[in-house]
Formats: sequence, C-alpha cells, structure tokens
Amino acid sequence: MKVWLKLAISGLAIAGMLLLAMGSEQPARLTNITSKAPIPIQHGVLEEGLTIVAEDKSFELKGGERFQSPFQSNLWTYGCDINSINGKNVLNNSTQAQLCGGKKVHVFYGNNPEPLYGVLVLNSSIATAKGPASRSYMIKMPSDKIAHAREGNTAVAFEIMKWDNKSRWSHTGAISTTEKTAYAWILWVSAYPL
Repeated sequence: MKVWLKLAISGLAIAGMLLLAMGSEQPARLTNITSKAPIPIQHGVLEEGLTIVAEDKSFELKGGERFQSPFQSNLWTYGCDINSINGKNVLNNSTQAQLCGGKKVHVFYGNNPEPLYGVLVLNSSIATAKGPASRSYMIKMPSDKIAHAREGNTAVAFEIMKWDNKSRWSHTGAISTTEKTAYAWILWVSAYPL
C-alpha cells in the first residue's frame, strides 16, 4: 500500500475515534443547590388605621403596633409553591392561599365600623432570602384598594421579598445565581366573604 493511503486511513480512524469519544461525554447538568430551609418571620407592623381580626378570633393585629406573628403560611412547598400564587393570578387565589396556611380575617380600616372580609397570608422566609421583607412584615393596604373592595370587588395588597436561586454546573463546578422574588405577606379584602 502506498504511504499516503496508509496515512489517510490512519487519519480517518483517529478522527472517527475522536468523534466517538466526544459523543460519549455526559451532557452538562445543572443542579439546584438553593437552600430553601424555612425560616419563620417572627414580627411585623401594621400601618396606622388598619386592624385585622381573625375570623375565629384567635388573633388581632392593631395598626401602628408591632406584633408577633400569630401563624406562618408556607408558599414554598409543593402545591403551594410561588408559581401557583404569582403576580399574574394572585388576585384570584385567596382560596388556594387558605390551603397553604392563609387565615380568614375581618379587616377594619379608618373609622369605618363595617369590616371587610379578607384572607391573610404571612409567608415564612427561606435561608437564601434577603432584604427587610424576609425578616419582618410591614402590612399596608392603600385606601384606593379599600374603596375598591367596598364597591364589591376583591382587592389585594402584598410585599415582595427577594431570594437567590443558586445552581451548580456538573462539568465545571461553576455556580450560577439568579435573583427571584416571593411574597412575604398577602392580604385579600372584599365586601363579601372570600
């Protein structure tokens, strides 16, 4: 055989083996390493002029006073995850929120003795959450939302906490971090029972 033919065959064989070796490499995987260990939020403050009373009378939160959290919801678990109660559909999810630990409440605003019906969620925090909303509740309900609710509509107010979602690439070990958001608390109000 001629030398050039031997070199061509050897080159093709080596190229074929390299292609096979490259094709057998495992694809890169991204593993989520975010710590979602629940951390209760212990305290909060209600804005002046707002009072929230549990429908079962188990707690009362008064405006302008610091309160100890009477309960903790958990929007981080399966079926109650942040995606099931999100910005696009939060207005219509007071029933889902009750399944996730939300409580039925009566909401009093200003000097009006007539209560509004409501559902309150006091979400727990997680280890990777950051910012003031991940450590304390500051519950406010704008007056235009109260007026909207008194007209027979459902209104909702909430506060957002930020958290870091961390993932590790299997082939490099590099960590990827993206900032995400979650609800610290949510309050639905309406002139009719929710």
